[in-house]
Amino acid sequence: MRGIKHPMTDEIYEVSDDGLNVVVTNDVGSGVFTFGGQWISGELKAADAHLCGWLGSERGENRFRDAENRTRKMS
Repeated sequence: MRGIKHPMTDEIYEVSDDGLNVVVTNDVGSGVFTFGGQWISGELKAADAHLCGWLGSERGENRFRDAENRTRKMS
């Protein structure tokens, strides 16, 4: 999985391997959420809905799920 670190909470937000959900991880545990930020399972019960939505968007798709086919490198 590839993801992004939340700038305020330091949680890691990643798109699941099947590409259907967002997995949020911190030093206490993890949780699985929809792209709308709704809880599915896990110890963490809350996630940043905006970041979940961004990961599920076309921009998130291009940046995190299609890394092999990028036209330019992300820094």
